[in-house]
Amino acid sequence: MIRRATCGLGLVVALHLAGTAAAEPAIRFTAPRSDYLLGCGGCHGYDGVSNSSRVPTLKGLVGYYLNSGEGRAYLARLPNVAFSNLNDEELAAVLNYMVFDLGAGSAPPDAKRYEPAEVGMWRKRPLTEVRLSAFRRQLVDTLIDRYHAPAALRDYGGGPY
Repeated sequence: MIRRATCGLGLVVALHLAGTAAAEPAIRFTAPRSDYLLGCGGCHGYDGVSNSSRVPTLKGLVGYYLNSGEGRAYLARLPNVAFSNLNDEELAAVLNYMVFDLGAGSAPPDAKRYEPAEVGMWRKRPLTEVRLSAFRRQLVDTLIDRYHAPAALRDYGGGPY
């Protein structure tokens, strides 16, 4: 079922059309996965592996951000996340899908799932006052140095970082 239209709509429509010509899609997605595909999958990829040298891969990596409070907030404060047309509950579910499904194995064992109230608080403070590339670079260095995240977290943008 297509729930809402955003920039990733083409990917979902193509998947739907490729699966079947009948009224029902061949693949049923959970609401968080559907919302991820519609709002994020066009850039971050169907399964969290980016095809672009400008967009970070999420698969197996995004959970490392939950090692620190700053990293946890970062994911919810990214402009494309914070300004999403999803409500706080839906957005928390998408973040949890990204971290615990796409990023499976990368979150610390004691990582808590995002709660709607937390997401609502962080998205009111979007990262619009900083240069995202420099902010991300510093955060990733900390995650690698202090929490032993893999160096692959640096790989995006045509080279390290």
